[in-house]
Amino acid sequence: MTPGTPGPGFVTAGLAGGCAGLLLPLPLLLLFWVLPGPETPVALPAGMRISPVLDPEQRLRLTTYQRECQSTAECEPPLGCVFDSRYRHAYCTDSQCVTDAQCAADQACRALAVKDDGPMVRMCIPLGARQEGESCDPLPKDKEHSCSDGLMCRGHNSSWCGRPCHLNATPTECPEGFFCAGTRPDPICLPTCKSRGCPTGQQCVTIEAEIAVCAKVYGTNCQESPCSEGRECWVLTKPPHPGKVWMECIEQCGKGFPPCSQGKVCDAWQCRPACDPQGPAVCAEGFRCRQPWPDSPFACNPDW
Repeated sequence: MTPGTPGPGFVTAGLAGGCAGLLLPLPLLLLFWVLPGPETPVALPAGMRISPVLDPEQRLRLTTYQRECQSTAECEPPLGCVFDSRYRHAYCTDSQCVTDAQCAADQACRALAVKDDGPMVRMCIPLGARQEGESCDPLPKDKEHSCSDGLMCRGHNSSWCGRPCHLNATPTECPEGFFCAGTRPDPICLPTCKSRGCPTGQQCVTIEAEIAVCAKVYGTNCQESPCSEGRECWVLTKPPHPGKVWMECIEQCGKGFPPCSQGKVCDAWQCRPACDPQGPAVCAEGFRCRQPWPDSPFACNPDW
């Protein structure tokens, strides 16, 4: 992970974290495996551009294939710039599938939004455990991070499982506690608790704009108690832990920033409470003394 860049699920002032790392080679199975089946393409909104499935020779002719990218403008047509949360990397790629039949039995062919206005890219996505209104990864590494059958993983700066809907349609198209949002490539119902409240023990936490979820908050609810000057309120969700939100007032550190205050250590450009895994418990509820990375210092990090 690039120092100073929040991991998946972080939202700060309406900005969700994205980071770039070293691109790991995708397995050949992932790129070239095609199962026989009907050739009925997955339905998409009218006018939506889709990157085709290229053969190996076509890919070799494209110098930007699998290269790191910040926008689709950096990718040769017909490639799209896709952020792959499995590898924490955005790269230029074509589609992997056209129909569900070209994916494994427990997967579905889904169109993924790409950076800016480039063509959508279809990938085989696992059908998972996440339910409607729970956070998810659009390109998940396992079923714990993906939506169950019939739900789409979409959003704006963060991603949530929701059923398809139509903008400007009847309000009853989305269930109570949801609203129809103009996500790409097409709208889905996203969660909101702002008008209905939450069960005892949970708080209504704003993730971004209209998106808000009921959750048990670990840390300080910095949406109710603003952070001191120079610190940012970060909200962290993790798909395998629905109904839980970690909130922190982040104090940045590293080059260009002052040293961390007493009792804290600098870990990936963030000041966190220092701890000793063999010493007395000093971490707050919902946090654990651990090393996120092998070269990181021991610090109190969200426990998942």
